[in-house]
Amino acid sequence: MPLVEGVKQQSVEWLEMRVGIVTASRMPDVMAKLKRKDGEAAARYNYKKEIVYEILTGRAFDTYVSPAMEWGIENEPLAKAVYEHIYNVEVQDGGFFLHDDLSKFGASPDGLLGDEGCLEIKCPTSGVHLETLISGTIPEEYEWQMLAEMDCANRQWCDFMSFDPRMPKNQKSFIKRFPRDEIRIKEMRDEICKFLLEVIEMIKKMEGAA
Repeated sequence: MPLVEGVKQQSVEWLEMRVGIVTASRMPDVMAKLKRKDGEAAARYNYKKEIVYEILTGRAFDTYVSPAMEWGIENEPLAKAVYEHIYNVEVQDGGFFLHDDLSKFGASPDGLLGDEGCLEIKCPTSGVHLETLISGTIPEEYEWQMLAEMDCANRQWCDFMSFDPRMPKNQKSFIKRFPRDEIRIKEMRDEICKFLLEVIEMIKKMEGAA
């Protein structure tokens, strides 16, 4: 269920609500695996430390906002308007959703579509956008994020949109629907529970060493 409807992404309120919460955008880190079975992926371990910091301090972990990230934030409203024009629909604000069963798991879809859909917008570099156009497929690294958004927001599908306003008209947008997958969602929930238990263990270990 939505914790706050219409809360703006990147706002102070939005950042505060996410403190100590495993979020959809970081699911690739939670699900990161090494080819070897005897270690932990650096992305997963580093994200675990971020969550520990947020729980201990009650503050959002400081992250670097790159020029590429700023470009994405600035162009998301335009991408949303283009999507609305293409499909003649109104994209509702995504808000912030906490999972019904996992209280430390949340998601902020870029938009909601009717009662069953959500929208995930990426405004990447032109090289990445071109690669998506050429392959005609959704980049694999975003699949876990979209599954998390569907799970938290109780949605059946998510439209992925890659948008680059610098491209010619017919190549500005790539849009493809990604359906809900209950098998992968269960795998994701199990991994989140494992991840959160490891966060608790890390905190206990730190407290024991103090």
